[in-house]
Amino acid sequence: MSQSFLATLIAALLVWEALLLIPMVPGKLIDTRDFAPLPRWQYNCFNVFLTTLGLASFVVAGFALANQGWAFVAALVLGLLYVGVFAADLGEVFPVVPDPIPVQLLVLEAIALASAGVIVVIGIQGMRL
Repeated sequence: MSQSFLATLIAALLVWEALLLIPMVPGKLIDTRDFAPLPRWQYNCFNVFLTTLGLASFVVAGFALANQGWAFVAALVLGLLYVGVFAADLGEVFPVVPDPIPVQLLVLEAIALASAGVIVVIGIQGMRL
């Protein structure tokens, strides 16, 4: 595969991942769990982290479309962060709240986790070219 194809693919996947993240905002439409047991600073920091992750995905996608080689390294890091976020939530490591994961959130997170894995693989492949 050519680097420009991989760059376009990684850009599309990063945008896809960021768009998947939007409806999963904690305590809103799909993620209806009660986060009151979490300390407020943890809840706020987690939301800032998720927002930064989504915004960084859009930025790196733009640089990938501009054929910047370093975008594959950044995409790999972002992919690993997405894997960590979704694996931690699905594995009930963080956030730990008394409410179970809603089914819609479970499905979206499983899809997002798989997509993040693809981003990691393509990021590694793009770095090798």
